[in-house]
Amino acid sequence: MDFGMILDLLIMACGVYMVYWAVQMKSSNKIPAMLVGKGFPVNRAKDPEGFIKFTFPFTFGTGIVLFSAGLIGALEIFVLIPWIDIGLRIVVMAIVMGYGAILMKAQRKYLVGLK
Repeated sequence: MDFGMILDLLIMACGVYMVYWAVQMKSSNKIPAMLVGKGFPVNRAKDPEGFIKFTFPFTFGTGIVLFSAGLIGALEIFVLIPWIDIGLRIVVMAIVMGYGAILMKAQRKYLVGLK
Protein backbone atom coordinates (compact mmCIF):
# COMPACT_ATOMS: atom_id res chain seq x y z
CA MET A 1 0.00 0.00 0.00
CA ASP A 2 1.54 3.28 -1.09
CA PHE A 3 1.03 6.79 0.20
CA GLY A 4 -1.45 7.66 -2.57
CA MET A 5 -3.72 4.80 -1.53
CA ILE A 6 -3.60 5.91 2.11
CA LEU A 7 -4.41 9.47 1.05
CA ASP A 8 -7.36 8.28 -1.05
CA LEU A 9 -8.70 6.24 1.87
CA LEU A 10 -8.41 9.31 4.13
CA ILE A 11 -10.26 11.41 1.55
CA MET A 12 -13.00 8.76 1.45
CA ALA A 13 -13.22 8.78 5.24
CA CYS A 14 -13.50 12.59 5.26
CA GLY A 15 -16.32 12.35 2.73
CA VAL A 16 -18.21 9.82 4.86
CA TYR A 17 -17.64 11.99 7.93
CA MET A 18 -18.99 15.09 6.16
CA VAL A 19 -22.09 13.28 4.91
CA TYR A 20 -22.68 11.90 8.42
CA TRP A 21 -22.44 15.34 10.01
CA ALA A 22 -24.64 16.92 7.34
CA VAL A 23 -27.39 14.36 7.97
CA GLN A 24 -26.89 14.61 11.73
CA MET A 25 -27.09 18.41 11.55
CA LYS A 26 -30.31 18.29 9.52
CA SER A 27 -32.02 15.66 11.66
CA SER A 28 -31.04 16.96 15.11
CA ASN A 29 -31.15 20.67 14.18
CA LYS A 30 -27.82 21.21 15.98
CA ILE A 31 -24.70 22.74 14.47
CA PRO A 32 -21.74 20.34 14.66
CA ALA A 33 -18.54 21.64 16.17
CA MET A 34 -16.60 20.81 13.00
CA LEU A 35 -18.46 23.54 11.07
CA VAL A 36 -17.69 26.41 13.42
CA GLY A 37 -14.49 27.96 14.64
CA LYS A 38 -12.70 26.52 17.64
CA GLY A 39 -14.18 27.85 20.85
CA PHE A 40 -17.18 29.51 19.18
CA PRO A 41 -20.20 29.38 21.52
CA VAL A 42 -22.82 27.78 19.26
CA ASN A 43 -25.55 28.58 21.81
CA ARG A 44 -25.03 32.32 21.09
CA ALA A 45 -25.46 31.99 17.33
CA LYS A 46 -27.74 34.61 15.76
CA ASP A 47 -29.61 32.31 13.33
CA PRO A 48 -28.68 28.62 13.76
CA GLU A 49 -31.65 27.40 11.68
CA GLY A 50 -30.61 29.61 8.78
CA PHE A 51 -27.04 28.34 9.06
CA ILE A 52 -28.20 24.72 8.95
CA LYS A 53 -30.54 25.35 6.04
CA PHE A 54 -27.84 27.20 4.06
CA THR A 55 -24.89 24.87 4.73
CA PHE A 56 -26.62 21.47 4.53
CA PRO A 57 -26.59 21.06 0.73
CA PHE A 58 -22.99 22.28 0.47
CA THR A 59 -21.77 20.03 3.29
CA PHE A 60 -23.63 17.00 1.93
CA GLY A 61 -22.49 17.64 -1.64
CA THR A 62 -18.86 18.17 -0.66
CA GLY A 63 -18.97 14.96 1.34
CA ILE A 64 -20.29 13.04 -1.65
CA VAL A 65 -17.61 14.54 -3.91
CA LEU A 66 -14.83 13.68 -1.44
CA PHE A 67 -16.09 10.13 -1.01
CA SER A 68 -16.39 9.62 -4.77
CA ALA A 69 -12.96 11.08 -5.51
CA GLY A 70 -11.37 8.98 -2.78
CA LEU A 71 -13.08 5.86 -4.09
CA ILE A 72 -11.98 6.56 -7.66
CA GLY A 73 -8.43 7.12 -6.46
CA ALA A 74 -8.40 4.04 -4.21
CA LEU A 75 -9.70 1.81 -6.99
CA GLU A 76 -7.10 3.35 -9.32
CA ILE A 77 -9.62 3.75 -12.11
CA PHE A 78 -7.67 6.47 -13.92
CA VAL A 79 -4.16 5.23 -13.12
CA LEU A 80 -3.44 4.63 -16.82
CA ILE A 81 -4.66 8.12 -17.77
CA PRO A 82 -2.64 10.40 -15.46
CA TRP A 83 -4.00 13.72 -16.77
CA ILE A 84 -7.54 12.70 -15.72
CA ASP A 85 -6.28 11.69 -12.28
CA ILE A 86 -4.47 15.00 -11.86
CA GLY A 87 -7.53 16.90 -13.10
CA LEU A 88 -9.72 15.07 -10.60
CA ARG A 89 -7.42 16.06 -7.76
CA ILE A 90 -7.41 19.69 -8.89
CA VAL A 91 -11.22 19.71 -9.05
CA VAL A 92 -11.42 18.21 -5.55
CA MET A 93 -9.04 20.88 -4.21
CA ALA A 94 -11.12 23.62 -5.85
CA ILE A 95 -14.34 22.20 -4.38
CA VAL A 96 -12.84 22.01 -0.89
CA MET A 97 -11.55 25.60 -1.13
CA GLY A 98 -14.94 26.78 -2.42
CA TYR A 99 -16.68 24.94 0.41
CA GLY A 100 -14.39 26.66 2.91
CA ALA A 101 -15.26 30.08 1.46
CA ILE A 102 -18.99 29.30 1.56
CA LEU A 103 -18.69 28.06 5.14
CA MET A 104 -16.90 31.24 6.22
CA LYS A 105 -19.60 33.36 4.57
CA ALA A 106 -22.32 31.38 6.34
CA GLN A 107 -20.56 31.71 9.69
CA ARG A 108 -20.32 35.48 9.33
CA LYS A 109 -23.92 35.86 8.19
CA TYR A 110 -25.83 33.35 10.31
CA LEU A 111 -23.70 32.79 13.40
CA VAL A 112 -22.11 36.17 14.02
CA GLY A 113 -24.72 38.35 12.35
CA LEU A 114 -22.45 40.31 9.99
CA LYS A 115 -23.48 40.93 6.39
